[in-house]
Amino acid sequence: MRGVAAALAIAAAMPAHAAWVEARTDHFLVYSDDAPDKVKAQAVGLERFDRALRKLRGLREFASDKANPLTVYVVPNVGAVQKLCGILEGSRRACSNTAGFYEGRAEGSVAFMPRHAGTGGKLDLNAQIVLFHEYSHHIMLANYSAAYPAWFVEGYAEFNSTASLDADGSIGFGRPALHRAYGLILTQQLKLPELLTADPVRLPPEKRESLYGRGWLLTHYLTFEPTRKGQLGTYLKAVNEGKGSLEAAKAAFGDLAALDRELDAYIRRRAFTYFVVKPDALPDSAVGVRMLTPGEAAMMPVRLRSDRGVDEAAAAAVVADARRLAAPFPNDAGAQAMLAEAEYDAGHDAEAEAAADRALAADPKNRAAMMYKGRVLVRRARQADADAAAWRTARGWFVRANRAEPDDAAPLYLFYRSFLSEGVTPPANAVLGLVRAFELAPQDGGLRFMLARQYLIDKRYKDARETLAPLAFDPHAPADSPAATLLALIDRNDAPGIAAIVGQSADPDR
Repeated sequence: MRGVAAALAIAAAMPAHAAWVEARTDHFLVYSDDAPDKVKAQAVGLERFDRALRKLRGLREFASDKANPLTVYVVPNVGAVQKLCGILEGSRRACSNTAGFYEGRAEGSVAFMPRHAGTGGKLDLNAQIVLFHEYSHHIMLANYSAAYPAWFVEGYAEFNSTASLDADGSIGFGRPALHRAYGLILTQQLKLPELLTADPVRLPPEKRESLYGRGWLLTHYLTFEPTRKGQLGTYLKAVNEGKGSLEAAKAAFGDLAALDRELDAYIRRRAFTYFVVKPDALPDSAVGVRMLTPGEAAMMPVRLRSDRGVDEAAAAAVVADARRLAAPFPNDAGAQAMLAEAEYDAGHDAEAEAAADRALAADPKNRAAMMYKGRVLVRRARQADADAAAWRTARGWFVRANRAEPDDAAPLYLFYRSFLSEGVTPPANAVLGLVRAFELAPQDGGLRFMLARQYLIDKRYKDARETLAPLAFDPHAPADSPAATLLALIDRNDAPGIAAIVGQSADPDR
């Protein structure tokens, strides 16, 4: 019942019918109950950060980015973030030190951030640092196909997190991670052999802090130290060619004990080099701001928990709140689409379909309602062992959603999944749709694994390996993850072992 208690605590903390604001840019949807001008300013800052990061790292922009924005929920404080994080059974302890978190999904990537964090001191982990750190995870997953060890995943995010939005419109990267000062100076540091091979899941708290701090320090040093120019790229290339992190590091960096000593000296410097992106390199982008409808605003406590993700216990608590909060707004498309999601998550298909129908009656173009209508019909068809006509009807809703926005990853992903739910071989157009969905939302681990499995079925082993590698090296994944298991089988050319795993049921709804 812990998930239920946490969900109820979140609902109680949210003011009834607060005035929520949505700010939309090319890469973000920001939701907050703050003043509209403040929400707009935060969205503008995020968009400028995105553009500066792309400029710094040589990352392209795509027209399809706008259809797959990162949704950022801004809640009052770190405590609210931790309550949202901890609504799943057994997750509360893991969330006790969480200041913000990110989930990459084909159906809409989300980040949960505090409006306020820290006390304003120079050594505080403030809200902007949290937000930039989490967005760095998103942009890494969305733009890099390589696999990275844990220290660099977090070191990269920490490096970007200290970016400064300067008064003249420029953005500086590489400023000191002062929020890690205590851990860098006063706690036990991971020596390089341990840092390079660290598994965050197994590290004690005091050493986990060093993973972030020392990871930032090593990333910063290898980025700016002239005598180490090119070594980071050499190391990462070797890791992605299959070398172990330690072996790759010795080849790229040389004497690790010497590098450790250099890092110890580097942290004692009085000033750090940083890179400035000038404002003339950051063209302004359009920002759309609107107040949520009363029904949408009333349902925000539900939306926050649903988008965080629910288990059986949390879903039961969320749907009870959803019914109560949506009841006064039967003709509000947004409120009813949120209700449809809550009902679906709780396994109430008839109620979910009715809510989706009300949303579509109010707004026939509501894509969320289309997709929940389709998901209900897919689940019903699977449970009833329905005929081909019922499956075509169900899939028709994903087709409609795709036609409404061809660059949205979710309808393409759900269309492919429906064939797995039916237990039939996905046709060529569904496979092409899955490939396109992955191009649009590579940060979704489930989608990535699904595509890798399809590549293995098609005997495209090189493509499967490249697709699986980031999952296998995910710093938060267990050592025996399915991705790591499959990667090992591919590297051993173990065709029977691969076939055995690929041949297992792939029904995503079981």
